[in-house]
Amino acid sequence: MVFVPPVTYVPPPHASLEAQDLAREIEQVVVDFQKRRPRTSNSDVHQAMSIVEGRAGMGTVARQRASALIATLIGLMLALALGMFFFMRAG
Repeated sequence: MVFVPPVTYVPPPHASLEAQDLAREIEQVVVDFQKRRPRTSNSDVHQAMSIVEGRAGMGTVARQRASALIATLIGLMLALALGMFFFMRAG
C-alpha cells in the first residue's frame, strides 16, 4: 500500500515556511520509503512519526498534562483521606 499525500492539503496559516518545507521533505521521504518497501502501511508511517516525536521531545506537552492530571488526582485522594480521618476523629 503506497502512501499518497493529499494534493488538496493546505498547511495551517500559522505554519512557518520552515515547517512547510520540512513537511514536504518528510512526505517525500515517506513516499520514497514506501516505493522501496511496498508493504509499509499507513499504520507503520503513523507509528514511525510517533517514535520520531518521542525521540525529538515533541511529546513533552502530553506528558506534562498527564503528570499534572496524576498529581491532581493524588492531591484529591489525599484531601479525601485527610477529610475522612478528621471526620471520623471528630465523630
